[in-house]
Amino acid sequence: MKPNAKSLLVGACLTVLLFAANIPMAVAGTRSTTAFGAFHVQSATVLSENAYLCLTEDNGAVVNDCTYPVNLQFNLPIDNNTNDKSHTISVQDYWKFPTGDSFNCVSYGYTGLQSSSNQGTQITFTGAGQLLKTTTTVPNNTGGLFGSLTVICWQVPPHAGVANLNWW
Repeated sequence: MKPNAKSLLVGACLTVLLFAANIPMAVAGTRSTTAFGAFHVQSATVLSENAYLCLTEDNGAVVNDCTYPVNLQFNLPIDNNTNDKSHTISVQDYWKFPTGDSFNCVSYGYTGLQSSSNQGTQITFTGAGQLLKTTTTVPNNTGGLFGSLTVICWQVPPHAGVANLNWW
């Protein structure tokens, strides 16, 4: 083989290997879920009511059809977590968001020890179909246990909701 052809072949192989090595990182690093598939009621403002009876699903979104605000919690699985790892979560609100209302969501990183929780950034929804990002770090832990990640949306008003969550 001539030196030029050998160099071209080595360069082409190196390019393919570098490209292939980056594909799994991009695909495997992001997780997503519909909000309805991942929610729990964190608490309701009317404690005598069962909020699960008036929360509905609309194309994957969890919608508050209660007559009062509710707090929604979204538990987000994380793979191969290491201590002090930062996670970004994008949250999209319901596309039929009521005019003039708003609510906040905050991300949290936990290790299972009360004193080792991290509160992330707060995001505020004020209109339909917004896609906002919150970031938190899963803190150091003891005993080598992996941490966990959650988002809580506080005081979601009637007829508002959350559609999707993506995290990495």
